[in-house]
Amino acid sequence: MTAIALHHVARGPRIGAVLLRGASRSRVLVIIFALAFPLLFYLLLLAMLVAVYGHLPNYLTPYNWVGNVLRIIASTPAVADMLPIIRDEWLIETGYMNYDYGNGIADWSLSIIPHKFLIVSLAGALIGLNVGLLPDRMSMGTFSQQSFQLCQFGLLTSVGALCIGVTNATVFSVVHCARPSWVGSLAVLGFDTFDVFALEPYGPLIGAIGFLALVLSTLLIVRGERSKKGSPARGEVAPC
Repeated sequence: MTAIALHHVARGPRIGAVLLRGASRSRVLVIIFALAFPLLFYLLLLAMLVAVYGHLPNYLTPYNWVGNVLRIIASTPAVADMLPIIRDEWLIETGYMNYDYGNGIADWSLSIIPHKFLIVSLAGALIGLNVGLLPDRMSMGTFSQQSFQLCQFGLLTSVGALCIGVTNATVFSVVHCARPSWVGSLAVLGFDTFDVFALEPYGPLIGAIGFLALVLSTLLIVRGERSKKGSPARGEVAPC
């Protein structure tokens, strides 16, 4: 057997190649999760709002997001000012309008903001990829190894989904001055106001930890599959 052949047997399939094959095989599942995860996320937020305030939503307002973005671009000369304004533009809003005060005021509202929707959708795609890769990995190893793999996947996926979901919540309340931030959303949902506003500077870090957990789960699944496929079974002689 040549040294080159030994080198390739030792290395086994590259992680990138295993990941690409898994992604290609699971592309339908990835797309389904990328669409379903944001839908479930916003439905959960809506259900929590209804539970906290005791009112079903009584209005739904779509916004001309494209037209508003074009108007912002045309009327804002500095790109540094333009991008934050565009980032906070709403696409859809629903909530409960209280008409006890003249034309009405929204007691609470839930909005869909495109860039936050895309972030949640990307998280869903990563979860879908992990779910698609997991069966091949679970077909290898002992029962205890498979159980450990499932627990590892569940823990990392839960941490990732929680961190990303928390930092991209978009609910608002007149009681909390409609503060447009993820910590304001947590306050609206009933968390202690003082504690959650102390977390506000750490929002980007918490979101990054969420994506890191999902990516780490992917790499661990792929690495395990690669190591199993790349190593010859005990007693097996690799061909020269």
